[in-house]
Amino acid sequence: MIRSRTFPAFLSVCAGLLLAAVPAVRAADADVKLTQTDGKILVEIGGKPFTEYRFEPEKDLPWARPYFYPVRAPDGTEITSDQSRFNPKEHPHHRSLYVAQGAVNGVDHWAHPNKPATPDIKPADVRQPEQKHLKFEKVGGDTIVEQLAWEDKEGKPMLLETRTWRFFAFADGSRGIDQTSVFSAAEAPVTFGETKEAGLASVRLNKAISDTSTITMEKIASTDKKTENSVWGKKSPWCDLSGKIDGKDYGAAILDHPSNPRSPSNWHVRHYGLLSANVFGLYDFDKVNNAKGSGDFKIQPGKPVTFKYRYVIHTGNAASAKLPEKFAEFAK
Repeated sequence: MIRSRTFPAFLSVCAGLLLAAVPAVRAADADVKLTQTDGKILVEIGGKPFTEYRFEPEKDLPWARPYFYPVRAPDGTEITSDQSRFNPKEHPHHRSLYVAQGAVNGVDHWAHPNKPATPDIKPADVRQPEQKHLKFEKVGGDTIVEQLAWEDKEGKPMLLETRTWRFFAFADGSRGIDQTSVFSAAEAPVTFGETKEAGLASVRLNKAISDTSTITMEKIASTDKKTENSVWGKKSPWCDLSGKIDGKDYGAAILDHPSNPRSPSNWHVRHYGLLSANVFGLYDFDKVNNAKGSGDFKIQPGKPVTFKYRYVIHTGNAASAKLPEKFAEFAK
């Protein structure tokens, strides 16, 4: 069954007046249309394909969690990489734009423990814990609201998540995604354990961008692998990864809302194309100043915890994307 709805641009403007967190959009061509088909939701902005939210397992590909693929810049250029599709021997769990954490009560919800799918290797029969899609509370307007269960090693729900996605266009044409994740312990306490292998907001950029990448934060930047340690694991209210595709600049940024636990976020960011907001890898990031286990974050039953992020998908570099201004708007 296919369902589609369009969110008129003038309603976006009205909503922006009511909700300070909603950015101003382009009045003429920023309509958002969501179309739900089998296993995915198609997202259009201004009549152009933007991304697809894939929430059910796919044939001949490993499965651990829902994700967005592809993600397109305003001119239609695909800027993210689903490594399971294009390079399964290198970080196959980096699946375009996704939510993950590698030590949830000791369970790896970051990597794909099973062998990646290739023309010669099918997904292993041994089941791995999943972020299991339960249902959608809403697919309409500019918003998706989803209920998920993060499974333990036996496949039982240990962590519940209400995940909300909102799609829009900035006044400069950049595409935006707002993510709100509300986590609740299903029964017993749940610990997001200390690990660098995590990103509650994560993006993997494509190879062309990573081959020419610049990493930019609020106060520091890195232009090559030799200077990567100057930004890896560091704190900043936002982080951008940009590079060139066919000679033109493209990039993605993640903004960390100041209400988030441990804000501003640390960043698990690499020149090979990974950008992840990670407040859990404190010891891995700085073994001199942080004690082992200091990154552990516990969620008690009956005390839900909320994380909010904004993704900026843009043409141009970090400077032209005006990220300080976009962050100031998001932080209101």
